[in-house]
Amino acid sequence: MKFPTSLIFLIVSLFFYFLQTDFSLFFFSVHKLMIIFIVASSLSISGLILQNLLKNPLVEPYILGISSISALGYVLSIILNLNVILSNLLMLIFVFICFFIIILNYDNSFKLVLVGIAINILSSSLINFLMAISKQDIFKTIFILWGNVDRILRNSEIIFLYFCFVFVIIIIFWLFLNHEKLLLLSLSDEEALSFGFDIRRYKKIFLIISFLLTSISVYFAGIIGFIGLIVPHISKMLNGDNYGFVIVDSIGFSVSFIVFSFLIFKFLNLSLPIGIITSIIGTPFFIVILLRYFR
Repeated sequence: MKFPTSLIFLIVSLFFYFLQTDFSLFFFSVHKLMIIFIVASSLSISGLILQNLLKNPLVEPYILGISSISALGYVLSIILNLNVILSNLLMLIFVFICFFIIILNYDNSFKLVLVGIAINILSSSLINFLMAISKQDIFKTIFILWGNVDRILRNSEIIFLYFCFVFVIIIIFWLFLNHEKLLLLSLSDEEALSFGFDIRRYKKIFLIISFLLTSISVYFAGIIGFIGLIVPHISKMLNGDNYGFVIVDSIGFSVSFIVFSFLIFKFLNLSLPIGIITSIIGTPFFIVILLRYFR
């Protein structure tokens, strides 16, 4: 019987995580682990969905501009000092603007990547502009945007954390039950229709899931690039077309990767955003995939 490879890494990473946990701050550590799970699962699943949906191995939420436009909404909510509900409502508005831009350019994946780069540049410029004219703590905002899972939540945010945790688990369970449909998305429309698959309906469902998960991830941890690019490729290399295991390994590897990165920083007594290490590791990997894709 096949066993998901990522579960070994996940068990080891969780063992070391709780080994260094101060049990007087147990609930704080559990909340942090819940954030890691939400962020890692959301990014890896979103990357897997988008790569299959657009039939392009180079796409992920960060590259398509979904993460950066979510971050723009988040920064604006900080500047306006909005509560949790209004912050997420503002982020969702920005995310669905990006959603409709992608829908309009969906027919050409190369054009879509260029549109994503343009959204990234525009969002980053607006974020820098807002931070420049704002009287908020700029370093705190930058630290969040670079990818930070080590944050203290307010009481209202803890309630939202529990809600998102349950929501992500439900999405994972639904995806696992519909893993064959996720595989069919990687086929051409004609091939998918030959299996009796209502591809137009599921394209919209999977796109909305990807956008919602990305916005949740940005809310809790800022922008963490390349997990949505790297992890799905590793999972597919290990499991081929067995998408039940691809989903499990995508989640397991992404959670393990962020936990190990967090533990390494803590061991070295470094207070650095997780997004830095994912970008350092992810950029060379992205270049390799890019060279193979256009060979």
